[in-house]
Amino acid sequence: MRISLVILTCNQRDTTLRCLRSLQSLMAEPDCEIILVDNGSVDGTAEMVAHEFDRIRIIRLDKNCGVAVGRNTGLRLATGRHMMILDNDTIATSSAIFALSTYLDRHPEVGIVGPRLTNPDGEVQTSYKPFPGLGVKIRNVIAGKNRTSIAADAPRSPFEPFYIIGAAQMFPRYIYEAVGGLDEKIFYGPEDADFCMAVRRLGKKIIYNPDITIIHDWQRATTSSLLSVGARRHAAALLYFYRKHRRWF
Repeated sequence: MRISLVILTCNQRDTTLRCLRSLQSLMAEPDCEIILVDNGSVDGTAEMVAHEFDRIRIIRLDKNCGVAVGRNTGLRLATGRHMMILDNDTIATSSAIFALSTYLDRHPEVGIVGPRLTNPDGEVQTSYKPFPGLGVKIRNVIAGKNRTSIAADAPRSPFEPFYIIGAAQMFPRYIYEAVGGLDEKIFYGPEDADFCMAVRRLGKKIIYNPDITIIHDWQRATTSSLLSVGARRHAAALLYFYRKHRRWF
């Protein structure tokens, strides 16, 4: 198996079906697999996916166990030489997925590669990030997600940011095995930054590659109130992350 895609969903049936439909040509490839982890959905997501797609492996969890646990559940079952975590609010193509895999083959110094992410209207998202310190988080809250998520001057060539967001990350199997997966004490964010930091400690690079594009319709699935349960869990995860790395800024 060359490529394993792990997609996580929770009560986002239509968004998930749209994502999987964009990957139908990939499903026909004998050396690719898609693993869908249903994180406790009650909207019939798993049943609809099973009805429409017979080549997708569906793992059903009894409850929403969080991003890290959900993704690790899929990654543990993946058999691909290259493994990819992909958000269910993305619209991808097989050519983009294979391009990421080819990039890893040609650049053994790279531990994680991520594509350029755009809104459906073509605006480039800032999926390449600095350390998610308190200053950055406060600035994002004040400015608003709509403003901070769009790149004013997007990079035009591959470069190495501090981390790339977990909406689309591909990495070799040995990287996953060396790191041991995502930190499951982080329910939701910043498990992606934490994973990139662990990969960098292995002496490998984190690369944002704008030559490869995937659409990320994040407004449909990830926007939430600052007072929501998800926002509170995110704040708790950030505090854990800062204590873990003994760094706040």
